[in-house]
Amino acid sequence: PPAARGGKRSRPFDFQQHVYNQSHPDIAAFLERLRALTDSYGGRFTLAEVGGDHALGEMQAFTAGDRRLNSAYGFDFLYADQLTAELVTRVARNWPEEAGWPTWAFENHDAPRAISRWADDHDRDRVARVKMLLLCSLRGSIILYQGEELGLPQVDVPFDQLQDPEAIANWPLTLSRDGARTPMPWTSEGTNLGFSTARPWLPAGEDHARLAIAEQQATRDSLLNFTRTCLQLRSVHPALHHGSLRIREAGEQLLVFDREVAGERLRCSFNLSASAIEVPHTDGSELISVGEADATRFAPWSAIIEKLD
Repeated sequence: PPAARGGKRSRPFDFQQHVYNQSHPDIAAFLERLRALTDSYGGRFTLAEVGGDHALGEMQAFTAGDRRLNSAYGFDFLYADQLTAELVTRVARNWPEEAGWPTWAFENHDAPRAISRWADDHDRDRVARVKMLLLCSLRGSIILYQGEELGLPQVDVPFDQLQDPEAIANWPLTLSRDGARTPMPWTSEGTNLGFSTARPWLPAGEDHARLAIAEQQATRDSLLNFTRTCLQLRSVHPALHHGSLRIREAGEQLLVFDREVAGERLRCSFNLSASAIEVPHTDGSELISVGEADATRFAPWSAIIEKLD
């Protein structure tokens, strides 16, 4: 049946009420059959992608227990205009331990690059590092999108070079997804930044050359190498890998939460703003930090993870 009038609509999908083609009551039972099949192969991880008006409840229903899918892909960060303590708190509240095991991404092939949504030009490097450390600190599985580890910003692809059929059909009502799908910059020089000697399906970003892999590989404190450090930290600390998450403080600037598992408790503190803030003192030992963060003061877009006794 047709959807009610009003609201922003640009796709045929948006003009329908999805009462017969989504949220079928037998989906959960089907997923149990699917999980039984994937488990028979061993070492498989199944991930739900759920949309619609009742997505959160269905995500948790489709991953409940150990007979359905292993996890569900959360969209909370993908279209957020700002990275805030309130957003992280809401995510944590919606996914308590008893609700299951979520999966988080800050960027993907359908959403504008997070660094372009969340940072001004002069803050990009700091924001990129803080958001990477935050992603690696969240409870759940995490997904990095190609180029996110380089800090690639969104590319403004001109209409005559668009490939996204939805954006072409609905121009200019629909934001093109092609700006996040541009070629990976392997080198700062050469044809198409080392991606291909042939013409790629989309143009490389004009400001992507300085962020190329070859450039960042050779720079010890690059975002690429910082990303590897964050992933390694998550891997070696059980509290970050599979521990609980408890919000301690969530203000307009400061976000503090603890990750804990038997034998280890870590305090994760983030200044998610462009202004410095005073912070309460802790007696923890620093594991990693971003920007100028110490026991009493956090500079703009800074963070620290400490191990508590």
